[in-house]
Amino acid sequence: MLSEIIFNKEIDNDLIREILFDFHKNGPTDNSHLETLSYLKKYNADSFKEYESKLMFLMGLFYKTEEPNSFIEAIYNAYAETIISDTGHNFTPVQADAYLSIKKYTNFSFSAPTSAGKSFLFQELIKETQGDIIIILPSRALISEYLIKVKKLVSKDTLVLQFIEVVNTKRTKNRIYIITPERGEELFKNIPKLNVELILLDEAQISEEGIRGMKFDSLVRRIDKKLTDIKKVFTHPFILNPEAQFQKHNITESIDSETYNQKTVGKIFIEHSKGDFKYFSPFQDEMKGKKIEGNIVKEIIKNNGTVLIYISKAKIYNGNFIESFADYIELCPIITDKKSLSYIEKIETFFGTKDDSEKSSILVYLMKRGIVIHHGSIPLNARLIIEDFVNNHHAKICFSTSTLIQGINMPFDIIWINNFTFRGNEDQKTLNLKNLIGRAGRVTHEDNHFDYGYVVVESQNKRTFTNRLNTESSLSPLSNLDNPTDPNNEDFIDIVDAIKNDTFNSELQLTESQITRIEKADLDEQISFILDNFLNEELEPLTVKEYYILTDYKRKKIKKALQNIYTAHLRRVEFGNGEKSVLSASIPILLWQIQGKSFAEIISLRHAFLSEKDFRRKLNRQLRNKEISIAEFKKQLFEKKVRFSCIAEALPNKSFKKPVPLFNRNTSVTDIDFDTIIYDTYDYIDKVLSLSVKDPISSALLLYFEKTKDKRSLILSNYIKFGTNDETEIWLLKYGFSFENIELIIEHIETIDETEIIFKKSINKFITKPENHKLIERYI
Repeated sequence: MLSEIIFNKEIDNDLIREILFDFHKNGPTDNSHLETLSYLKKYNADSFKEYESKLMFLMGLFYKTEEPNSFIEAIYNAYAETIISDTGHNFTPVQADAYLSIKKYTNFSFSAPTSAGKSFLFQELIKETQGDIIIILPSRALISEYLIKVKKLVSKDTLVLQFIEVVNTKRTKNRIYIITPERGEELFKNIPKLNVELILLDEAQISEEGIRGMKFDSLVRRIDKKLTDIKKVFTHPFILNPEAQFQKHNITESIDSETYNQKTVGKIFIEHSKGDFKYFSPFQDEMKGKKIEGNIVKEIIKNNGTVLIYISKAKIYNGNFIESFADYIELCPIITDKKSLSYIEKIETFFGTKDDSEKSSILVYLMKRGIVIHHGSIPLNARLIIEDFVNNHHAKICFSTSTLIQGINMPFDIIWINNFTFRGNEDQKTLNLKNLIGRAGRVTHEDNHFDYGYVVVESQNKRTFTNRLNTESSLSPLSNLDNPTDPNNEDFIDIVDAIKNDTFNSELQLTESQITRIEKADLDEQISFILDNFLNEELEPLTVKEYYILTDYKRKKIKKALQNIYTAHLRRVEFGNGEKSVLSASIPILLWQIQGKSFAEIISLRHAFLSEKDFRRKLNRQLRNKEISIAEFKKQLFEKKVRFSCIAEALPNKSFKKPVPLFNRNTSVTDIDFDTIIYDTYDYIDKVLSLSVKDPISSALLLYFEKTKDKRSLILSNYIKFGTNDETEIWLLKYGFSFENIELIIEHIETIDETEIIFKKSINKFITKPENHKLIERYI
């Protein structure tokens, strides 16, 4: 049937009427029908226009319809008007049904395809909610997108933060917190100060993902226990049993669930092998591989379309993707558009690469051609810029890893699945695949316009792809928290027990058993040694230079003491060599953070250390003084190897037994990859320091202060937790400002506390620049 459409220059009117009738009877749920419509539009676009108005009505896409032109369209138009009357919103039937259930029930869990319009539904819920809102996302990769959208949605007197702090109370009517499960504990110490009305748990299938799933489930249970009557909405893509979220946690009061299968975007599937492209259908057996003349991916790029190429993180790190996709990269000329270039300038400033030939970034180089890289180790601020760059149509190609699977809304004309590795069990692999291809096809708002996209699959993966696409996914009704056979790392037993017994200390961000372990660990001597040697006479932390002036014995003792303080909260006493190496590498980065260094300064310092900058300077000096020849200079430079540094790894991790070098030991300092340092440094800041190390160490220092009243421990605890002991800076951090932004505004602060920021008169001159005004507009 599909082959006939491709060859036939006349549209098959009987076929399209048959599909329209099925949509009228069953809704747009049949994947093969959506696929057929995509081919009909591609090969008979002019004739297809005759049916698009009716198609939009029958698909329930009322926001893409005009005045009805037939009796059936008039009936659906009346349906659309009824939805507006019942909900007050121009919703699709799916959105309307979900909206009414959310209003009626305290707990609602639903599943819907990627393009079902969940984002618009959430936007309308957020706009009409008067109280505080908690939005829980599976990973930090999603936060930046939500922050941008939510801030645009709400008025200036709504506080929007990516962590839970109750600030700006004089000027705030309500609050929206966009957090990951790891940040969820901050909610419970602030409950008395909040007026929580709605909790949105997006991409809730994270509950299946091992330790991360346990953290999510534990948060759900605490919310259900502490905020029983608060409205909660769970969303998922492509699962059969959204009610499993209630079964997992024995939530039985005021519940409802629904699986929506209605689709809005068609797909055309293509197999790729050795530069050749062929059509294939995962749904219709009679569709044989029909070779496509020319290169469809190149054609899309040349016609200002967009392509997402899903590749492995390893290919990004080793740069192999550039050679593999060189033909496509060459189609993207250097961009000259001023708006596009403004994004690139922000990235260069953030990385510190502008006008610095030593720090060559492939990410920046490609972005100058309208090509972006996207993965979880790109710093959050940079990802925010990149996602804005894509969504504002400045990018042609995106090379991405699994961060796109996690729900980031960046649609493309083509999704090319070059890497077919998906993590998890078969249900998770199937779910992740469907979530990824859901990004294929832009959902336009053009009236009477059927949208479709392309999915390219490597030939060797076609059979597995087809099987997964035609397989349904389910959630387990049993939480890992209740699974006695779950082989969890012993390091997380405390968390499980604390959730079950409600023994988590929200102030210290540790379980009561972990706190007891720290108190019994006899750490006084080690903490005292750190305070004596880590702080100078002005009670400020040592600079990095001062730290390295310390004797090797003292540095090793400080590292050992910090390691002992950190490990004291764990059930096991000894750290593996891999974990020790990670902890050791994190300490200089922690020092730089404590000193208030920007991200650009931190990666510059780390680059200088790893690339033996002092050695290279000395060599340059010898060359200038003609003490060595150019040949000798090049020889010594090439032979100098990059310093060892262990890759970042979240702690604790008992299975990380041996240190893994960031660079191959034979890598010359001339071949060091600057982007790799950027990614690894961010992983240290995000995964090691923020999520692993800071809370146990700062909490141990607070416990020491309670015991000894030694103010130095309170000071160092603040430095570790916040990166500063300055009260104004700490308040500004709680207001959501980064250190880079604090540098810009701190001179204009008169006073600041939890109620408001009072600015000096000098702020009026500062906000004459639009970007400066935007920075503080919610606080003036």
